[in-house]
Order: sequence, then C-alpha cells, then structure tokens
Amino acid sequence: MLKRYGTLLTIMCTVLTMLAQNADSAQMRIDSLTRMIQEMKLKELILESELYENGRSAREDSLRQIAQKQRIDSLRQTTPGVPLVVDGDTLFYIHASLGGNDALHRAAAAARKITLIGKSLKVTTDSMHIFEGEYTADIMCGEIVVLSISDLDGLWNGLSRLELARQLLPIVSAEIHALHAEYGLKAKLTGLGWAVFLIVVQIVFFLLTIRLIRWLRQKIINGLGGKLKPLAVKGYVLLNMHQQKRILLALTRVLQFLLILLQLFISLPLLFSIFPETEKFTWNMINYVWSPLRDTMLSFIYYFPNLVKIVVIIMVVRWLLKGLRHLSNEIAAGRLKIDRFYQDWAQPTYHIIRIFVVAFTLVVIWPWLPGSESGIFKGVSIFVAALFSLGSTTTIGNLISGIIITYMRPFLVGDYVAIGEREGEVIEKNAFITRLKDIKGNIITVPNNSILSQQTVNYTAAARDGQGSVVHSAFTFTYKVPRQTIEGYLLEGAARCQLLLKEPAPFVLVTALEDFYTRYEINGYTTQTDRLFEVYSELHKNIIDVFSEHDLDPTSSHFVKVTQIS
Repeated sequence: MLKRYGTLLTIMCTVLTMLAQNADSAQMRIDSLTRMIQEMKLKELILESELYENGRSAREDSLRQIAQKQRIDSLRQTTPGVPLVVDGDTLFYIHASLGGNDALHRAAAAARKITLIGKSLKVTTDSMHIFEGEYTADIMCGEIVVLSISDLDGLWNGLSRLELARQLLPIVSAEIHALHAEYGLKAKLTGLGWAVFLIVVQIVFFLLTIRLIRWLRQKIINGLGGKLKPLAVKGYVLLNMHQQKRILLALTRVLQFLLILLQLFISLPLLFSIFPETEKFTWNMINYVWSPLRDTMLSFIYYFPNLVKIVVIIMVVRWLLKGLRHLSNEIAAGRLKIDRFYQDWAQPTYHIIRIFVVAFTLVVIWPWLPGSESGIFKGVSIFVAALFSLGSTTTIGNLISGIIITYMRPFLVGDYVAIGEREGEVIEKNAFITRLKDIKGNIITVPNNSILSQQTVNYTAAARDGQGSVVHSAFTFTYKVPRQTIEGYLLEGAARCQLLLKEPAPFVLVTALEDFYTRYEINGYTTQTDRLFEVYSELHKNIIDVFSEHDLDPTSSHFVKVTQIS
C-alpha cells in the first residue's frame, strides 16, 4: 500500500512540475492538486500508524497465546482438574473457570443437568447439538444448555473450543442415553412388572407356608400317626403325650415365624433391587444383617485357638473332678478307709476341693475369655466383686463356720442335739445352715455362724457309743423322811420306766442340803435320745405314782436337763 502511494506521489510531482511551467493557466488546478496531495499524505500517516498498531497487537496476541499454552502445560502436570461424575462414572475433567463459576461448580452443575435429563421419563439423544456463540460453544439437549465450553477450556485440552465441544458431545450423549435406559419410562414399567410378579410369588409362598404349618399341627394333634409316645427314663415319665404335643405345637409356631422371616429376608431385597432408586436401601438392609453375622464368624475364627485351649482345660478339670467325686463316694460309703479321716468328711471335702479347682480353672482361662482385656469387662468384674464382697459378709461367715463344724464333728445328721435354747434332731447340715426338727415336728433353721457362738449338747453321741445318755430329775424332801426311803422310792419309779436301760442301773444322788429340805436327783440311762420328752414324762409319772402309793408329798421338785457321760 505504501508503494502504491509513493508511485502516486511521484506522478503528482511530475504533473506539478509540468503545470508549474504554465503557472498562469493552471493556478487553480495547482491549488486543487496541492490540497489533494496534503490529504493523501495525512491518510498515509494514518495508514502507517494503523499498520504499526495492528502488527504490534498481532505480535502481542501471539506471544500471549504462547505464554498461556506454556502455563497451561505446566499446570496440567500438577493440576488434575475437577472430574465430572455422573452416577458413579467419570466422564471427563474440567479445569477452567467460566463466568464467575470455578471448575468445581461447573462440574457439579453439568452433572446435575445430565442426571436430570437422563432420568426423565421421556428423552431422545437426537436433540443433542452444539450451539456456537460469540464467546463459548454450548453442548445442548433441546433448549437446555448442558455445558458451556470456552477458549480457555480448549487451551487446557490443546484444542479450540468448537473442537473440544465436538469431542465431548458423544460422551455426554452416551451418558444421558445410559441413564435413560436405566431410569426411563420403559425401565419403570419393566420394574413394576417384576415387582408385581415377585409380590404374587411371595403371597403364594406365604399361603403354602400357612398350609404346611396347619398340616403339621393337625398331624401333631393326631399323635403323628401313633408314633408319639410318652418319654420315660427308667420308669419315670419325663414328658407325657399331652406335654409333648404342647411343645411340638409351640415349635410349629416358631417354625412358621422363621420361614416367613426367611422369605421376607429374600424377597424384600429382591423387590427393592428392581428399581435403581431403592437399590442402595437393599444393600444397606443386607449389610444390617450380614455385617453382624460376618463379624461374629470372623471373631469366632480368630477366637477358635483360644476356644480349643479352654475346652481342653475344662475337659481335664472335669475328668479330675469326676475322679475326686468317685473317691469321695467310696469314702462316704465306707468302702475306702483312710486313717483319721471320717466318712462324713468325704462329701464336704470334695465340695471344698471342687470350689478351689473351679476357681483355679477360672483364673487360668480368664485371659483367654473374649473381651477379658476390655475396660468394660474389667469394670463389670470389679463391680460384681465389690457387690459380692459387701453383700456376702454374713454368708462367708456362715460358710467358714460350716467348714469348721464339719471337721469339728460336734454332731452328725440324725443326732438329737440342743443348740442354745433350741433342741431337735439334725435333719440337714450344709455349708451355710443346720436344720433341726423338734419334738413337735417344727423345722428350725440355725445359721452355722451362730452355732459356734453357743453351747451345743449332743444327746446321741453317748447312745451311739452303746452306753447311752443320762436323764435326771431333782426332787426335794424334808429332813424328817429318811434318806434310804426316798432313794428307794426314786429307784422304784425309775425301774418302772420302759425307756430307761436296766444296765447300767439307775442311781440316786444327793445334790444339796438346804435349810429345810434335802435335794435328791434320780439318774437313768437311755438310748432313746430322739424320744427324750417321752422318757422324762414316763419317769415323772412313775415317780409320782410311787410317792402317791406311799403317801409322800415332795415339798419342791423341778426338772433339769440331761447330761452326757462320755
């Protein structure tokens, strides 16, 4: 363009030169040409300025694009971009911001639009197209803008915005088509059909289960066709037919509940898994049941070696206790005799040893018990131990007293004893209490702790040795009656008693000489220690009869307790 203007100026100069030679005739024309030359020079200057500005802008734009590309290549190595994720699938990555929205918000908005369009009941991918605007290329579905792509997005991917839009369009279209195939109207109708079919099948299984249970119940009521018989062990009927029927009928109810529960556990997950919207709920429901079962099975597998150790220790201890029990039974029965070890010690000793063996076994297996190292387990153990210690002081005292009484042997079961103010036959003696049965048939329970703190008289001990126990009663007479007479009458009354032994013979003691009378005591031997009240009653009756026969009246009399001669 500058050359063209230069040529034109040369021509004009030549013309001016020629016209200058003829100044007079062409003065007006010269002035006109001069003005034209000035205007053309001004335009030249303007064109030169515009060309310079345009060249500098083009050079700067080129340099700016090169710098942008270098920066984008550097950022691409360290910045992975924001993934556009739809229904768990990553379609592509967005790196640049657009219109005040960063990449994260652009990806989220595009994902929502793709999901909304794909899950609509009616949609067609034929409406997918690209609209190229002044600043962006838009991927559209009908009138909805799914994603806008800028030049900066193209630079991030090394493409123009239109090329990048054409590359991403099939990806977005395929995802929308896949979502529609899973959530669309056809999928909904198909799932509804399967749901109806599954419900009908479940109802049929419910009815069959109910008919099966009714058939079983009727069979049980009819006695299983004569196969149901009373359950007896060595002549003792454990369960008669009526009791067995009741148990079996109860089991049928449990069976019906388990069958229905099993069917629901299978059918409900299948029903919810038909529709994608409820599929996650299905897996959650399965996990609620499967997770505890899985954890339980894994815990059992990990705990199995310790369980084997515990079982082995328990079996060894069990065999040991069986051997000790057999040994104690042999000693208690008298078939095995050990010097200075009484038969009645056998069972208590066995129980004491068993307590210590069980306690030692518990201490050994304690570290292998599940949860023994947990703080909760230790806290509960300490709490139970504290309650036991605080609440069992009296119990422990009775237990220790029972052990002492067992090995002191102040009385045996069957002995007639007096413990403090209580008298009766010993009918039970255990580690904590002793039970007596008095002459009137009343059962008296005496704590072992109180026995050690009271006087105990055993009337049966001497009788068991063959000599018998001494019963005695005191009478008083004035000094006017000769001693020989009183002694003779007392011995005569004792001789009439059938419950007193003839050998050793009864005897009389003068126990006191008071101011106005003499105190006599009649003594006799008896082996009927369990009938002492009858012995005393018979003795007193006979003595009163003898006194009456001889017209004697004792001035004072009272009865004293029996004493034991070893």
